[in-house]
Amino acid sequence: MKLSISLLVCLIIASLTACGFHLRGSYNIPNTIKHLELKLDTNSALYFPLRDSLQQAGIQLDSSDYTLEILEDTLNKQTTNTDSRAKAAEYTLYYTVVYHLKNNETKTIYPERRLLLSRSYQYDTTAIVGKTAEEETLIRELYQDAAQQILRQLSSFQPTEPAMVKP
Repeated sequence: MKLSISLLVCLIIASLTACGFHLRGSYNIPNTIKHLELKLDTNSALYFPLRDSLQQAGIQLDSSDYTLEILEDTLNKQTTNTDSRAKAAEYTLYYTVVYHLKNNETKTIYPERRLLLSRSYQYDTTAIVGKTAEEETLIRELYQDAAQQILRQLSSFQPTEPAMVKP
């Protein structure tokens, strides 16, 4: 009985790995970018989620042959629906991130990538405090999602030129 259960568990694990299943947040980062320099203003709201995501993926943030540079990092709020009194009834948050990867010769080796993320929420003037908290939560989620998407895209990085070896 124990042998059949163990065999069944092994079979399930083997089928999950065969289908490409990975736990959320686990990425196969190429060894060439296990050390990165992050060029992003520390006052940016993306800085800490991105730094933490990179470190959790096993990337050390120090001076390196490669620099991840965030070129644009903007959050916009737009009214997407109004009620019968011409008051805002729904908002959409748009978050744009543009980045690229450069080598230590400041040559772009990973083309510029643009992420556009959005979240919508209903606005109710009778629950202003709750809606403000909801907006702040959605904004934090946008930053976290952007960091995860950058990491996911970096996991597919293939250097087109050999990295310079540090002495």
